[in-house]
Amino acid sequence: MNRNRSQVREVINRNMVVSLALEQDFNAFLPVYDDGVDFILYRESDNELRKVQLKSRWTIDKKYIGRNIWVAFPIAGDWYLMPHDEMFAAGEADGVTLTSSWIDNGAYSRPRLSAAGISQCAPYRFAPISEVAAKAADEEVE
Repeated sequence: MNRNRSQVREVINRNMVVSLALEQDFNAFLPVYDDGVDFILYRESDNELRKVQLKSRWTIDKKYIGRNIWVAFPIAGDWYLMPHDEMFAAGEADGVTLTSSWIDNGAYSRPRLSAAGISQCAPYRFAPISEVAAKAADEEVE
């Protein structure tokens, strides 16, 4: 039962992030095989492509380094989409690569971020889903 709930939560979160990305003119694609990429966002107007890994919190992982992967994660109800390698550099500067989690498991996550951490993520924050939903509801359907 718990596995089912976590799968449902992942689908809900993916749909929320995709909805937020649609507001920024991205289209979403699901890979046939997930090798660290949960979905792909592509914006044709500027040829922007983002390979996205969806997480329930700020997370870095050795297997994502150097792969141009973006991590989507929530902080206090807002969603962020940030380049993994930039997150890794920030974590490395904070000393997380010296923790047993990183050394033994090759990954590190933060359930809560400091004010400085949130500030580092701020440029990658999506508009709140409530604003995006209200804007979509107010637009005239053609």
